[in-house]
Amino acid sequence: MPVDRATFRELAGSFPSGVSVVTTVDDTGAPRGLTTQAFISLSTEPPLVLVSLDRSSRTLAALRACKRFAVNVLKAGSEDLSTRFATKAEDKFAGVRWAPSAVLSGVPILTDSVTAFMECTVVQVIEQGDHVMLVGSVEGGQVLGGTPLLYYRRTYAAWPEERPGPASL
Repeated sequence: MPVDRATFRELAGSFPSGVSVVTTVDDTGAPRGLTTQAFISLSTEPPLVLVSLDRSSRTLAALRACKRFAVNVLKAGSEDLSTRFATKAEDKFAGVRWAPSAVLSGVPILTDSVTAFMECTVVQVIEQGDHVMLVGSVEGGQVLGGTPLLYYRRTYAAWPEERPGPASL
């Protein structure tokens, strides 16, 4: 028998992850977005990413219709932005600076608050359990630098400072 929801959340919460905001536009061209920790690079050839979204997300319909999205990898100090996009608020972009993607016909890029962004087109939708996964082909993007924002057991933190020396696994 599978573990209960509370136990699963505690187990999954034991894994620190980066925080990103997935953005798109709806059928009127209005910006839409949501916070997710469920983002991974899936393939380098071709360049593919995967984002996982709760079926109850208010942004999901816009993502399905638009078939274009940006993954905005949040930098340290962007906790308020992460929290804002994690809510069910109607206008999450009120007072938020963003620029329209030239590659994706206006999809919002949160350039002031990210270490990097990826501009993607949906190539596959996978429905499983209470989530929908979007596989995106990375059509563009940029590394802007900075320290990434992490999330661990319902707490935000910055990535630890770089240490000199070779990396080891």
